[in-house]
Amino acid sequence: MYKLLIVDDEDVEREGMADFIQWEKYGISLAGTAWNGVEGYEEIQNQMPDIVITDIKMPVMNGIELIRKTREDFPDIVFIVLSGYGEYEYTSRAMELGVRHYILKPCDEAKIVEVIGKVTEELKVREEKKRKEDDMRTQVKRLAPRAREQMFRNVLLNREDIHKDFEAYLGDCGIFRREVFLLAFHKEKWFDYLEQFVVTNIITELLGSSHVLLVTSIRNDVLLLLDGRVFDEIQPVIVKVKKEYEKFDSSPLQTAVSSRGSWEQIHGLYEEVSGLLKMGKIDADTDALWHGFYKDINREELMLINYRALRAAKSYDAILFELYLGFVKMRLRGDLAGRKEAAILYVLDMLYEDEDNERWVKEEDDRELLKLLADYISEKQGLHPGGDKEERRIRDILLGIYQNISSQELSIQWLTKEVLYMNQDYFGRVFSKCMKQKYSSYLLNVRIELAKRLIWYFPEIKLSQIAEEVGYPADGQYFSKTFRKLVGMSPSDYKDYIQKQA
Repeated sequence: MYKLLIVDDEDVEREGMADFIQWEKYGISLAGTAWNGVEGYEEIQNQMPDIVITDIKMPVMNGIELIRKTREDFPDIVFIVLSGYGEYEYTSRAMELGVRHYILKPCDEAKIVEVIGKVTEELKVREEKKRKEDDMRTQVKRLAPRAREQMFRNVLLNREDIHKDFEAYLGDCGIFRREVFLLAFHKEKWFDYLEQFVVTNIITELLGSSHVLLVTSIRNDVLLLLDGRVFDEIQPVIVKVKKEYEKFDSSPLQTAVSSRGSWEQIHGLYEEVSGLLKMGKIDADTDALWHGFYKDINREELMLINYRALRAAKSYDAILFELYLGFVKMRLRGDLAGRKEAAILYVLDMLYEDEDNERWVKEEDDRELLKLLADYISEKQGLHPGGDKEERRIRDILLGIYQNISSQELSIQWLTKEVLYMNQDYFGRVFSKCMKQKYSSYLLNVRIELAKRLIWYFPEIKLSQIAEEVGYPADGQYFSKTFRKLVGMSPSDYKDYIQKQA
């Protein structure tokens, strides 16, 4: 029910309305009466009514003054003005104060009830509007962290410019006036929301919420934008996070720290930690990978050859795949061709830091370098063939395949005659026995897997270039048909799928 206050200096009018109208019948609870504006305002303060019926002309404080004073302190109260003939000046001033409901004296119950009905309907509409606004504010407040997280992710991935909404949030955080840096955590399996919460919560407790500016996740990484002022304090924090995380998950947690920069360099900072995570050392005694460790190496060079995949390779075939993929990346990144030496040296130093690795980069021919590196890495990882003739032959076959995989003529007949100088039937027996599949199926799977990895690395590249690199005609029709058959979607759809995964 709505509470009503009646203010009128005429006793008959005031008491008549109070006593003879059955207010409850109309959804109204009578809060009280007052005989002038001063007393009326006191009752308003005490009773907080929803509706006030007030006379215009009253002693001590008239209706206009009462309305004005109440509007200043209680703007939601609805006034109904009682006015007589010849009081237009007063009613006009009341209208200027926002009053829209009037009852002309002398008044009866029918007139009062009619106006009260309009006022209660107005109050109901107002309450419904307020409820919706409150619900909307609650929803916005609930979704705000998610919206900020999405904006942060888009900026990291360089999907959009730092638009005004993001700038406004950065301004609220004071990021415009300070340095920032990125802290990234990586695991082989995806971080779920609970794991992300644990990592973020520990860091927030250790550093303080004011220094943890933004948090998001991209694929297998959790990324935190931190205040640059805590850069020198971050190493013991990383140690603590890893120690606490191990209590409920034994999966290795890899960490990377970017250099410090401004808010405008956030995407570049993300590229720094991405390069470190893709190529960085994962030894148990390494707390974190720091961008400063590799400042002489371009961050794109860190991403050319997958160090972690080579380290985990369990076969000669897997080693050839990762090395060949790296060489293709180098070819497609024409501007990086001259940096091949740095990329290869970096990978070898990470794998075998005590070795003299300079000798491997002197070889200029990619086919010969592929063989030298694959043999060396497989030997260092205990995968070198023994006295088994078939094992040595399958390595020769696999090397021959990868050295010529971009050729459209890579049939069994061509490979055995032009490259391996091997009997075709013998080739088929050895390959099926060692690889547990037919040559045609193997070649098809390798080519499409290479294409998938290249699309991940070069989402902007033309499909015709990828088709040629993996041994298909440049028109892309046969490549697209084969890709769809094995992957379940076209190369273009696969590109879109990758973008959605980020």
